[in-house]
Amino acid sequence: MLASIGLIAFAMLAAVPLVGRLGERAGWVLALAPLAAFVHFLVHMPTVAGGGVVTSSLAWVPALGVELAFRLDGLSLLFALLITGIGTLIVLYAGAYLSDHHHLGRFHACLLGFMAAMLGLVLADDLIAMFVFWELTSVCSFLLIAFQHDKAESRRAALQALLITGGGGLALLAGLILLGSVGGSWQFSGLSGEAIAEHALYPAILALVLIGAFTKSAQLPFHLWLPNAMAAPTPVSAYLHSATMVKAGVYLLARLNPALGGSTSWGTILITVGAATALVGAVLAIRQTDLKRVLAYTTVTVLGQLVMLLGTNTHYGLQAFAIYLVAHAFYKAALFMAVGAIDHATGTRQIALLGGLIRHMPLTGFAVALAAFSNAGLPPFFGFIAKEFKYAGLIELGVAGWVTTAVMILTNALLLTAAGLVFVRAFLGREGRYPQPPHEVSLPMWLGPMLLAIGGFVFGAFNNLAEVWLIDAAVQAVSRATVPVNLYLWGGVTPALLASLLTVALGVFFYLQRTRLRRRLSLWRVLWRVSGDRIWDRLLKRVFVFAGGVADRFQHGSLRQHISALVLAIAGCALIGLFASTGDGLAWPQATSPINLAAALGCVLAVAGAAAAAVSPGRVALVATLGASGLGMALFFLAARAPDVAITQLMVETLTVIFLALVLRRLPPTRLVGSRKPAAKRFHAVVAIVIGAVVAAMMLTTVSQPLPGDIARWYLDNSLPGGHGANVVNVILVDFRALDTLGEILVVGLAGLAAAGLLAGGDPGARTRGATAGSADFGSVLLRQGILPLSALLALVALMLLWRGHNLPGGGFIGGLVAASAAVLVALAFGTTRARALLRVPPLAMLAGGLGVAACAGLVGLFHGGPFLAGHWIFPAGLALGTPLLFDLGVFLTVLGAVLHVLLGVLERED
Repeated sequence: MLASIGLIAFAMLAAVPLVGRLGERAGWVLALAPLAAFVHFLVHMPTVAGGGVVTSSLAWVPALGVELAFRLDGLSLLFALLITGIGTLIVLYAGAYLSDHHHLGRFHACLLGFMAAMLGLVLADDLIAMFVFWELTSVCSFLLIAFQHDKAESRRAALQALLITGGGGLALLAGLILLGSVGGSWQFSGLSGEAIAEHALYPAILALVLIGAFTKSAQLPFHLWLPNAMAAPTPVSAYLHSATMVKAGVYLLARLNPALGGSTSWGTILITVGAATALVGAVLAIRQTDLKRVLAYTTVTVLGQLVMLLGTNTHYGLQAFAIYLVAHAFYKAALFMAVGAIDHATGTRQIALLGGLIRHMPLTGFAVALAAFSNAGLPPFFGFIAKEFKYAGLIELGVAGWVTTAVMILTNALLLTAAGLVFVRAFLGREGRYPQPPHEVSLPMWLGPMLLAIGGFVFGAFNNLAEVWLIDAAVQAVSRATVPVNLYLWGGVTPALLASLLTVALGVFFYLQRTRLRRRLSLWRVLWRVSGDRIWDRLLKRVFVFAGGVADRFQHGSLRQHISALVLAIAGCALIGLFASTGDGLAWPQATSPINLAAALGCVLAVAGAAAAAVSPGRVALVATLGASGLGMALFFLAARAPDVAITQLMVETLTVIFLALVLRRLPPTRLVGSRKPAAKRFHAVVAIVIGAVVAAMMLTTVSQPLPGDIARWYLDNSLPGGHGANVVNVILVDFRALDTLGEILVVGLAGLAAAGLLAGGDPGARTRGATAGSADFGSVLLRQGILPLSALLALVALMLLWRGHNLPGGGFIGGLVAASAAVLVALAFGTTRARALLRVPPLAMLAGGLGVAACAGLVGLFHGGPFLAGHWIFPAGLALGTPLLFDLGVFLTVLGAVLHVLLGVLERED
């Protein structure tokens, strides 16, 4: 099953280059992927028809218990065959229908992407995996509806479909999470219907799941997106909006029927909403003058009837559901493709301009005739059996069923009228007034309608084939108990037969009186003025107005206000978490470390620097006071016996001061930093004190919590024997947790590239004379002469820190920062040209080389049969040399390259 999805996904990736090479003929090659998947599912048909189930799974997020679990039973097999079988014909059809479109490859890619997502949706047994595929179908549908994005109508329809189905998807996600929690399993096959029905959250689960399914399957009042989606090319309408996507919601309801379908609420809601949707869709279909929109509204009608049949939960009702699902997919996909062929051949879809097409398009006309007869529910077509069983299932409900049957008789009569408009009005009678001379379409465009229409006839005339191989297994998968399945064309004179005869009579009458019927319907102008589209447009307009007001209120352009609001929100959430995790109050540490004079001096310096920064009048003073605060923190780390962190802090502060000074020199001068209003200053002071106090409380609470085990002791005990290093911090960074460090240096590299691009500005090759000659601040001869040996000494220190870092304080990160300081000193005194000449290697090359060296250090472990980044050691003359040192060299080069790429770039653009 996973192979079938992967094969179609591979075809999706190959679509664009294949169309570029083969043109419209690429459709025949691309169709092989869904055809192979169709054959694959056919092979499993005997197993499933015999009551078996085919399963497969692949671990996805094991920590959360989420896996790509697939399950092929009667219901998923039925949908999988429809998706791949009709999908094969649609791919062929699309290649001919859009043969002259310059984005045909993109269309094939989106279509195959949707096919793979839809296949994953119906095969997924895991709730979360199913939801992922569910959302993928919405995204692919958006892309397909908006394929002709140069048209405002297509863009509007795509956005409407995405918002409605996406909003329903959010509700569905909440419902699935509750369902998995209450049902005792995160797989459909493991849900407990009894536990769900008896739980207090059952109404919430039911409401959320139904909203998601109703939006996807265009149920009232969410039906309006489906007819508007007809702005998409006809292959999209024939596939997504008749046979697959719109039936995703119906599929979900069917899949959850065993778990949720035992309550009165389930049946009442589905029957009521489904019947109302069917009636509204049928009435609106008769009012249309475009063949494609006629079919669109009849699709809404059928979707309503399918939902209604699920709600009956009767023997005949569930059989009718499975039969109608197949019958509708066959005749509606055929009719949509035929209407596209009519438009392609005549240049119009307007009913008033069509007529007599059977003389010009005999093959298409024959296919339309068969599909229309099945649509009308005439014997011996599969649609007739579906209609018979539908009436029988409704009648089983008693009085309520008779009332619903009356509504369905009216609805099905209107469907028969619509079928007459598609075939009789378009293909028979007098010659139409076509914009262009009609002609028969090519083989790929009439082959699909013909095969599907004949399929509807074969399944009806030889219904035992469908019963044994498809319908029986699908009904058992949907029902809550075993249902005897027995399809027939003639069951005697029954109430269902009488209802069918009445439906045909009414349908013929409505067709003959179609002009008067439309005139009568047009008198109900009050109803048409309150259309769903107008409500939607006004609602969306109000939403945009509201969103604009909210944006104007919060997007005021004040960075201080944004930061204040963000900080207060973080502080509030942190306080809630602290009190919730510690019960009655905050838990303070019972034991504290002894007071260290150096640490206390560092804290005093850090606090004094921060306080001075709060009242500093200018930017340069602000940078200086912040640097002093950072030096105080370095002193604190040094006193706390963390020399690695202290050196890193010192170098970061040094380079930060240089960097900020260079940037601030390019900004216009200002005498005041901060707000001038006393009230604003007091507010900012309060915000700063609050966030500081909250962070301190979080730190104290965190260190007071006991940890399971003693991870620190483990690192201390294993650093030397396992990592061959006495510096535990460095061993952790380059050996035990090297993968984390690899991710961190990748972030450092990306940040360096982004910062250089944002801050440097202008032409990357432009260099001013001052930048290349050195800064005037270093004009002293003695100062310049002293910088060269100092820089050389710093470079040697950097190499020493790199080499000794595995056993003594140091390492690649610290060494890279020290080396960068040496290069920056040379650049400041003698210009960037001299600094680059001394480096010999461009910073970008260093950055890329560092990442490459770090990655290669990880590959060594793989070559020796271990995991990625596993340490591998050699001991020449007793000296421990290993891949961690090579990895540390990669860290050194990455940090050095990233820092120099930013700082030298800024220097070269100094004015």
